[in-house]
Formats: sequence, structure tokens, C-alpha cells
Amino acid sequence: MRFDPANFVDPTLDTNPYHPVKPGLQWVRAGTTEVGSRVVPHEIITTMTDVIRVIDGVPTIAMLDESTDSGEVSQQGMDYLALDKDGNVWILGGYTEDFEGGQYTNTESAFLGEGGGASTGILSPAKVDANTPRWFIGKAPDEKASVGQPVEVGVRTCVPFACYDNVRVVQEGNVGAPDNENKYYASGVGVIKNVPLDASLHQDTFDLRNFVELSPQGLAEASQAVLDLEAHARVTSPEVFGSAPPATRAT
Repeated sequence: MRFDPANFVDPTLDTNPYHPVKPGLQWVRAGTTEVGSRVVPHEIITTMTDVIRVIDGVPTIAMLDESTDSGEVSQQGMDYLALDKDGNVWILGGYTEDFEGGQYTNTESAFLGEGGGASTGILSPAKVDANTPRWFIGKAPDEKASVGQPVEVGVRTCVPFACYDNVRVVQEGNVGAPDNENKYYASGVGVIKNVPLDASLHQDTFDLRNFVELSPQGLAEASQAVLDLEAHARVTSPEVFGSAPPATRAT
């Protein structure tokens, strides 16, 4: 699908049930990952904030990710998600920092819109059936382009948090090796499970452990975490964030 700023709407409208973007929603997903040759416990807390940033003429909303390995912070970052008139959720930017021993070590990726080796795409289509063709998810600088394609639709899947019907299973990976992982998307919830495949370098396995809507104070804290990350991004990645206008909260 061609990117056209005129086709996008307010991202807080939240019209894609398979990838909710309502501010205040928070997911806790846990499983294992590989650190060197060791398999260790892995947890990801994902929060939809109310931080809005305009990218390439399109309003986006920041989704915050905070990862821990063996109880220690390993990554923090955000994706900037946009919503088009058809309900497709796009990814138009992102920023991710790596940590070791609780300390920042490096920036893994930073991009805002097209250019600088980055390309934007659809993270989660509004409608997917067995015949939906492969779609372009996006490309961060210095990374290979990612794509998605359906594996199964309408299946029942149980995870520690709950059981879900009408789950869509999407295979996601880079263009040269799309069989990186299978992600399970449930209506009204989003990603509930991740199963690494042969092409996966990290072998991250996780499933949904909790899904809540934060209080106004909790939302404010998550949104401030995004604004703090952006402030650091202007230092670590000035070529991307240095001249970008500050993001603002929607409320």
C-alpha cells in the first residue's frame, strides 16, 4: 500500500482490534531469550502512551517497550505508530537503547519517517485472511527490511493470561528470511504469543501474562518515560532527533 499522509487519521481512535493503540493500555509478556549461550528469563512491558509526534505529516502515537533479562533492564525504546482510514496500523519511526548492568551502552536504532536508510510500512493490517499477500512492515537504518504474512487465521490459542478465539498467526521476519518468528494476534488484545522459528537469531519466546488499562497517573508516568527517552535521543542520535520538534502529550 502506498504511503499517503492524507489517508491517516487520529491514532487515538483505536480502530484496529488486532493491534490496539488506545492510550493507557499495558501488556506484560514473559518467556525466555538467549544471552550469549545462556537461556534466561525475559519480560517485556509494553505501554501505549499518549505522546504524539508528527512524522512525515502524519500524527503518530508512541508505544513504549521496556525489556528485562534475568530481572535486569536490557532494552528501552518506543515505536511511533500511525493509523490509516482503513484501520491499518503503520510504524513510522522508532528509537531503541541497549543496557547492560543497568547502564546505557548504545543506541540500537533511531529513525523518524522515510530517509536515512529507513522505510515505513504496515505493522498490523486491519484485515487478514488466508489469502492476504505478504506485506511490508518497514526497515530501520542498517537493518534488513521486515515483512509479514499469514500462517493461520481463526484459531483458538491459550496463554497464561487467558484463552482466545479468532486468533491470527502471522509469520514475521526479514525479506530474505521471512520465517523468523510466528506472532499470535488476538482480537481486542493484540500480540499474545511469540514462537521463534529456524531463522530467528535471538530465539525469543514469550506469551501474555497480564493486560490492563493504567490509571491516569500510570499513563502520565509512561508518557514521561517516552519524553525522557526522546531527550536522550537528541543527545545520542542528533542526526535523527536533533532538529525534530519535541513530541507532546495528547491530553
